[in-house]
Amino acid sequence: MTESLVFAWPIDGRYLPSLRARRAGLGMNRLKFQHKKSVYLAVILIILGIFFKRFVELTLVPDHQIELPSYLTAIYIFQLLLIVSGVFLLLKQPSIKMPNKAELALPILSLFITFLLLEIGARLWLSYLATPDQYDRYVLFTSLEAKDLAWTRHHYLNYYPTPNYRKGRTSHNSLGYRNNEFSLDKPSGVYRIVALGGSTTYDIQIEDNEETFTAQLEKVIKEEYGYQNVEVINAGVPGYNSWEILINLEFRVLDLKPDLVMIYEGTNDVHARLVEPSAYRGDNSGRRQQWWVPPVALWERSTLLRILSRMNNFTRQVSIDDFVSASSYLSWPYEFRLTEDNGDPAEILKKNPPRYFRRNLENMIAIATEQDIKIMFATWAYSPHLND
Repeated sequence: MTESLVFAWPIDGRYLPSLRARRAGLGMNRLKFQHKKSVYLAVILIILGIFFKRFVELTLVPDHQIELPSYLTAIYIFQLLLIVSGVFLLLKQPSIKMPNKAELALPILSLFITFLLLEIGARLWLSYLATPDQYDRYVLFTSLEAKDLAWTRHHYLNYYPTPNYRKGRTSHNSLGYRNNEFSLDKPSGVYRIVALGGSTTYDIQIEDNEETFTAQLEKVIKEEYGYQNVEVINAGVPGYNSWEILINLEFRVLDLKPDLVMIYEGTNDVHARLVEPSAYRGDNSGRRQQWWVPPVALWERSTLLRILSRMNNFTRQVSIDDFVSASSYLSWPYEFRLTEDNGDPAEILKKNPPRYFRRNLENMIAIATEQDIKIMFATWAYSPHLND
């Protein structure tokens, strides 16, 4: 009976609360503490919701900027859910029972061990069991040796074919051309043809060097026309537009003493015009930047996460464009960034006419004429089967 009464006992002039009062006070303190937990959790959720997009950009996206609309929509929805959940907890302040350390330790440790085993398995698979194509797709580019990279940094051209590179039936000679070895000094009596251009000249989709159009051209000239003293050299480089072709002609190809240069391009100079109009200049700075090594997202250090993300096309292996594309380029990665500021691709092309393309071609003609070299321009062999 005395435990249910609320009164105080006098001790040394002070009053101590009864057992019931003490229990009631303890309950109030516990209730307040539980409410504090819900408030803390609410604040955390709201902060996460506000900064979630930036967190994803800094940790998961190599260039720290999410641009694909589908990804942005998913992120905005998740941000909204986090913020709404936080506001709900803040307003309702429900009683929340937090697990103790022992209850948390077991699932966390289990997840860690499972992830560690899967990570070890992924690394073993990539190193010893993956096919060459799978390895190229999933390996972290910073783990590759320089000799295994098809392109090498160049002080004037930004990049060029890696000398002595070999992968399957694709190879470069010691001078960095997609050819068998040939003498830098043209042999007496040889008629030397050099083909310049981008990936359509390099024949990026043709694996065998002997099947490239330059190798086939030399074969046809020798076998069908009987001219045995002809050399056809492939000086094409994927990604090159008329700016790089002009520099390639001036600083590399002239040393080969060609009798004829062939200029064959696909769409690279159209891409050079798909830049912000304010950045469209004669130095091509709207399309190109100096070679730099793109950052690696923190989570891509995990082989398991990297394989899963690339397998599901959430991310991709880096390409040469990641090293040399300027931020004002509007057509990377192969999807025009449609915004109110950028507008329609056709409108951008109208605002950026091909005046520099024409000037570059005229300069190629001038150089070839001055060096007593014949020059030929080939029109683009368009194919409806290619997504150009």
